[in-house]
Amino acid sequence: MYGNNGNGSRQSYVIIGGYPIKSIYVIIFGLIVFGLVVYLLLRFFNIGLTMHFSAFAGVLLLIANLRELLGTGYTQRGSTALLNTLVGGGLICAWLAQFFVFFWLPALLAVGVATPLVLNRSGVYAAYLTTAQQAVERVRRTLVR
Repeated sequence: MYGNNGNGSRQSYVIIGGYPIKSIYVIIFGLIVFGLVVYLLLRFFNIGLTMHFSAFAGVLLLIANLRELLGTGYTQRGSTALLNTLVGGGLICAWLAQFFVFFWLPALLAVGVATPLVLNRSGVYAAYLTTAQQAVERVRRTLVR
């Protein structure tokens, strides 16, 4: 669509959502998106096979242990589902950190929280569960007021 800017020359506009936007802005936005896609693809192919392998291992750990973790009777069995889920989440976040550096924080947190579970599973799990229940109770009391 073309618009008249008042001095006789014509400018092209694109109508997006009912609003006229100059074509140059649409082209600039398209170039930025294209550049971002190319950058992410290059990063994906430049990441070593080791990182892709660790991401796959993390997905397998999550799939294999999440159902058991969410199931009932976890505390009686003393399984390693929580440990494996945290390690799997840490591996996936480490892989994502190759694209976006801020994913290192959840990766380090997940592995940091998982580390004490190796030493004393039942005691640490009980402490984690108690802390989570207290946090949920505080949020519930705050929202109910």
